[in-house]
Amino acid sequence: MPAPVLRNMLTSLERPDVILVNSVMSYWYAGAAATIAELKNAWPESPVVLGGVYATLLPDHALDHTGADFVAQGDFRASLPLILKELELPFELREDLLFPAWDLYSTLSSAAVITGRGCPYRCPYCSVHVIHPRLLRREPGEVLEELEKLWADFGVHDVAVFDDAIRAGGDGHLVSILEGAMERKLRMRFHTINALHLKGLSKDLARLLRRAGFATLRFGLETTDPDRAGSLGGKAFLDDLHQAVSHLEAAGYESREIGVYLLAGLPGQRPSEIESGIKEVTRAGARPFLSEYSPVPGSPMWGEALAASRFDIEREPLFHNNSLLPCAHPELDYRELERLKKQARDPFRTAR
Repeated sequence: MPAPVLRNMLTSLERPDVILVNSVMSYWYAGAAATIAELKNAWPESPVVLGGVYATLLPDHALDHTGADFVAQGDFRASLPLILKELELPFELREDLLFPAWDLYSTLSSAAVITGRGCPYRCPYCSVHVIHPRLLRREPGEVLEELEKLWADFGVHDVAVFDDAIRAGGDGHLVSILEGAMERKLRMRFHTINALHLKGLSKDLARLLRRAGFATLRFGLETTDPDRAGSLGGKAFLDDLHQAVSHLEAAGYESREIGVYLLAGLPGQRPSEIESGIKEVTRAGARPFLSEYSPVPGSPMWGEALAASRFDIEREPLFHNNSLLPCAHPELDYRELERLKKQARDPFRTAR
């Protein structure tokens, strides 16, 4: 949001007792700082509490560099009441407030929905377990109520599912939601931006995904190199991809619709490994997408990232930005990465 638009919006509001600000990527902290500056300029007497991913992973940096008065680490249900108690402000977690304030949007054709938080896996490049130590799922009925509201009240047709591990622990949770959406005749298109777990995708689930309207499928494979896959946690291997693609094709999906993420720029990873992965995924009948590695504080790979990075990622979160390829092997420069991306894209450019 441009600063003048935000300022104009703030002038129409009453001074709040406390201001809650969310943060996401660590390398976006400058945006959080700029937002907090505008809020403090409008309401200098209102304390600002910063929460979210960046605040949880780098609380000291957040306090020193954003202008926030307090940092709420982890789940706000645990951290926020303690801060509000210190501010002598009343706080009650209302369980009836199940959904975001969608009505604040003037128009809404798409929305993001989370059916659960956390992940039971401990992939070395990820720190979800630091942010959400336990896998917590919403009740399927509650999720369906939110979807129905989005459909009936706002006419939303496209829903991005932002769970970190929607298939973790079995598919019962996902199946209940998808079957419920069909029973309620919610003609929506679903999109998985975060990767779906690849291993053990059954024929029945593939058919259900197709029938329920999953239009964007993204799966996490990370690499087709077996040694690398093992070091990354062994969540999925090439055989799992072949089996999943077979079931998805039988359900009616085309190759261009079956997206598979491959990591690029991992410490010590040569371009030849990435190129081999692109060829293997394409040969399997899926579409490869390169996802540049970003070093994440608190992740098991953080020490390896510190040793590999050509930037001071320990002191400056701006260098965590994956577009900088901060930890990439010297052979993987920007020109080589663009060549690999082109190799991944070209077979699907004329697909219909």
